[in-house]
Amino acid sequence: MKKETKIAVNKSSGAEKVETVEKQVKKVKTPTAKGDAALGDSVKAEKVNAQSSGSPAEKESAAAKARVEAALKRKEMQAKRKEERAKKQAEKAALRKKRMADKKARTEKRLAERKALAEKRAAEREERIRERAHAKANKRQEQSKKRAQKSNRKKEGNRKSREKGYGGWIAAVVTLGVTTLALATTVAVGGVEMANTRGALMGAHKGTMYELTGITDNMNDDLDRVRVSNSPIQQSRILTDLLVQARLAEADLGKLPIDGQQDKNMTEFFNRTAWECERMLVKLRNGGKLSEEDIAKIEELYRVNQGVREELSKLTNDMTDKDLMGYIKEGEGMVSEALQRLENATLQENRPNMEKPKTDGAGMSQMPKTEEVKIEPAHAQELCKGYFQKYGISEYQCVGETVARDYSAYNMQGYDEKGTMLFAEVSQADGKLLRFDYYEECTAENFDIDNAERIAEEFLQSLGYEELTVARFRENGTMTDFTFVYEKDGVAYYPDEVRVKVCRTRGVVTGMDATKYIKNHRDRDEVNTKITLAEAYDKLCDKLSVESSRLAVVNTARGERPAYEFLCSYEDMQYFVFLDADSGEEIAIINAKKV
Repeated sequence: MKKETKIAVNKSSGAEKVETVEKQVKKVKTPTAKGDAALGDSVKAEKVNAQSSGSPAEKESAAAKARVEAALKRKEMQAKRKEERAKKQAEKAALRKKRMADKKARTEKRLAERKALAEKRAAEREERIRERAHAKANKRQEQSKKRAQKSNRKKEGNRKSREKGYGGWIAAVVTLGVTTLALATTVAVGGVEMANTRGALMGAHKGTMYELTGITDNMNDDLDRVRVSNSPIQQSRILTDLLVQARLAEADLGKLPIDGQQDKNMTEFFNRTAWECERMLVKLRNGGKLSEEDIAKIEELYRVNQGVREELSKLTNDMTDKDLMGYIKEGEGMVSEALQRLENATLQENRPNMEKPKTDGAGMSQMPKTEEVKIEPAHAQELCKGYFQKYGISEYQCVGETVARDYSAYNMQGYDEKGTMLFAEVSQADGKLLRFDYYEECTAENFDIDNAERIAEEFLQSLGYEELTVARFRENGTMTDFTFVYEKDGVAYYPDEVRVKVCRTRGVVTGMDATKYIKNHRDRDEVNTKITLAEAYDKLCDKLSVESSRLAVVNTARGERPAYEFLCSYEDMQYFVFLDADSGEEIAIINAKKV
């Protein structure tokens, strides 16, 4: 190494220095020991660099090393910045997720509070309705009692007027002696007490008759009003009062001296009325609506109750104490005849359209099941998610059932992010969507009629309702109601009807009713007619101008009938005129503005 030092400080020419360095490098590269042979290239290079201090090669090596270190430092800084960016993004994502979770929790809480408030208000409203109904029933019962008491006082006055001769008769008896007097007095007092007891009994029975007549009169008013009501709230009030009246009528029947076999049909009628009220109230309470079958039942109850009321009114007006006592003793007379007429008015054979409710072992009424249940509520919930996937509703819950003569359905309910409720009925048999209402607010006309019709058609096709065509439509502000009917071979089948409501603000379907289609749709025979379209045209009123016509099948009181449909105009009005395709008889005229 000393020799190397001497070479390094040699002041000879540059060429000599280079030559000396090269010799020294060659000398270093030669393995002189076991340890030198084990050294790597990097160590050898360092030795060379150490031996050639201050040379251009050394400077170049230092510069290269600096560049490598700078590159490594830049790479390290880039990795550090990337790590910091990833960390910040993760923090932002976590914060965003937390905000979304908080928002969802607030929304769910708000919806739950709103739902709880709505349920509370509904319960309070029903309680108020029930209290008013009971108060009204109690008032009517009190009025009936007052009428009965007035009748009893009148009869008591008549009885006293007939008893004016008792004083002279007792005075004459005194002359017969103390024993005879005592016996006669006992007989007289016993007769008076017996007359009082009999009079009170007759008065009580007649008072019950008056009360029952008043109750049937009230039932008639309720049935008359509910059959023309279209408000669920009003229907609930009337049906609640009708339920109370039916129970009071049943109780009054039990107070009368009528054999159980004789009043069987009357009791059954009042029980049936109460059962129908309970069933319809359950449907309305669960957010449903009264169907056409429900209204038909109400019409039938109204008809039967009218007959009951008329017979009871006639009986209470004509009946005397003698008639009632004759019936109690012998079971005959005018009272028996009147009761027989009442039985005939409530016979099951006279009410073919009313189904007798089944009862379980405890005697509780059970709603009739028209279809075998094939799907569960959980399946109906999943189906609703598919039916309304564009409505922004994530969860549905089953809030009850709808049981009608022709179908049974689950009542499904859900809320979107704004808290707007959607109510739907899903068939328990096959899971089809029967009807629904989406209570979305519509305030602007962003879609025209043609686009609204296309939206309605696409919605029906997504549900599997095929071969339907628009029969008519009605504008209701920013809402448009379309009536679709099944069409085959150019014939429009009006019994197979589906109604669809479209909101022209958002361009979505907000309501549908396919219950008529479900009830009536089936394979039918070819429609045959006895008169031609031209012959039917000749039977139209001369004032009408025909705009279009086609063959159709319509529902009438006699069932389905083939008819020719004419869309006509007169002055500024349009009408749908239907003529029987067999006889040319005018079946119906419908104002186009009212459909």
